[in-house]
Amino acid sequence: MTGSSDNGHANLFEVIVESATDFAIFTTDVNGDVTSWNIGATRLLGYAEPDILGHSADIIFTPEDRAADVPADERMRARRDGRAADDRWHQRQDGSQFWASGLLMPLANAADGFVKIARDRTENFEAVERLRENEERFRLLATSIPQLVFRTRPDGDRTWGSPQWVDFTGLDLEHSLGSGWMDAVHPEDRQMTRTGWEAARASGEYHVEHRIRRATDGAYRWHQTRARPVDPTKPETFDWVGTMTDIDNLRSLKDRQQVMMAELQHRTRNLLAVVQSIATQTIRTSPSVEDFGREFSGRLRSLSRVQSVLVSADHGDIDLRALVTAEIEAHAEHGVGAGKISIDGPAVALPAISAQAFGLALHELATNAVKYGAIAQPAGRLAVTWQVETADPPRVVLHWHESGVEMPPADAATRRGYGTELIERALPYQLRAETRLEFRPDGVFCAIAVPLATAEGERSDD
Repeated sequence: MTGSSDNGHANLFEVIVESATDFAIFTTDVNGDVTSWNIGATRLLGYAEPDILGHSADIIFTPEDRAADVPADERMRARRDGRAADDRWHQRQDGSQFWASGLLMPLANAADGFVKIARDRTENFEAVERLRENEERFRLLATSIPQLVFRTRPDGDRTWGSPQWVDFTGLDLEHSLGSGWMDAVHPEDRQMTRTGWEAARASGEYHVEHRIRRATDGAYRWHQTRARPVDPTKPETFDWVGTMTDIDNLRSLKDRQQVMMAELQHRTRNLLAVVQSIATQTIRTSPSVEDFGREFSGRLRSLSRVQSVLVSADHGDIDLRALVTAEIEAHAEHGVGAGKISIDGPAVALPAISAQAFGLALHELATNAVKYGAIAQPAGRLAVTWQVETADPPRVVLHWHESGVEMPPADAATRRGYGTELIERALPYQLRAETRLEFRPDGVFCAIAVPLATAEGERSDD
C-alpha cells in the first residue's frame, strides 16, 4: 500500500513538473550532470531532453561564469545552506542570454544530487535597470543644475532634496523631509505654498512664487517653484518632481521696470503739458502764422536741448553751466564772437525739476538777444554769471546782463510776450523762484533766484 502511495505521489509530482511550462525544472547528480529535464526547461533553454540528459548543466551558465567556477560554487552553497539563490544572466542553446531568477536545492537524498528551478525574469530585470539608470541620470542632472531640485508626495511632503537645497537653506535632508522644508519658506508665504499643492492635484502642475530663506545671511529671496507628477496619468499616487529657481533679481528688475514706466508716463504727460502750454502762449503772442512757426520751432528746440541734458544726467541734478552753455552755443550761428559772451559761476547742481523751465527762460533771453540785443549788435556784450546764496533752502541766483546795446523802440523789445510771462509769472509759480526782468538803456538785465532743494509741496509741470 505504501509503495502504491509513493508511486502516486511521484506520478503527481511528475505531472506538476511537466505542467509548469513557465519554469525550467531539472535535476542533476552531485557533479552537475542532468538527470531529468522538463518541458519548461526545453522552452526556456532550448535543449531537448534527449540532447541534454547526461550532460553537464553548467552549459546554461555564461562563459564568463563557467570560467569563474560559478556553477560549482552554486552547488557548494546549496549543500552547505540547503539552498542557493541564483539571479544572473544565463545562456540558451542558441547563444542568446536572459536574466534568470533561479534556486538550486539538494534532493531529499543529497547523494542523488540537486533540483534547480529557474524562470526568465529578463523583462523585469531590464525594467529595474532602466529605472535605476533613470534614477542615476535624474540624480546627476538634479545635482548639476543651479536650481533647487526636489521630489515630493502629491500633498507637498518632501521625499528628497538636492544638495543645492541643503546648501541654500541650511536644512539637511532629514529636517527637509515631510513638511519640514516649509521652515525655509517665508511665514507670510506658507499658506499660499500649501494651498498651491491642493490646486496642483487638480491641475496636474504646481506653480508658486514665494520667498525662501538663504542660510548664509538669513535673507529671503524670491523663488519660482514648479513641479509635475512623475506619471501624469496617476498624479495622486506617484511622486512629483520639481525645481525652485531664484528669481529675486528678475523680480527686482521687473519692479524697477514698472517704476520706470510709471515715471516715463508721468514725464511724458508733463512734457506734453509743457508743449501744449508753449503752443498756446506762442499762438497768443504771435502776430502771424510765420511768426508762430518760427517762435514755436525755436522753443521746441530749446526744450529738446534741456531734455538732452536731463537724459545725460539720468534725470538727476543738472550742471547749471552745462545748461547755460548748451543754450548759448545753440545761438553761435548768429555771430557770437570771441570775447562777446562770458559765462562765470561756481559748480551748481540744479534740481531736475527746475531745469526745464530754467532752460526755456534762458532760451527766451538768448532769442531776444539774437533779435534785438547783445548777440545781434556788434558792440553788444553778454555776461551770464551766478552765485550760490546761503538760505533755507539754499538758492542759486543767476544774472543775465547785456551791455553796449542800442535798445530798439519800447513797443518791440518790451512788449509782454511769452518770454516775459515765462520769467515773471511761470518761474515764480513752478519753481518758487524770485525773478526780475529789466529793459535798461544799454541792454536787458534779468535776475533769477531758484531754490536748490525741492521744497515740500513744490508744483510739478502738470
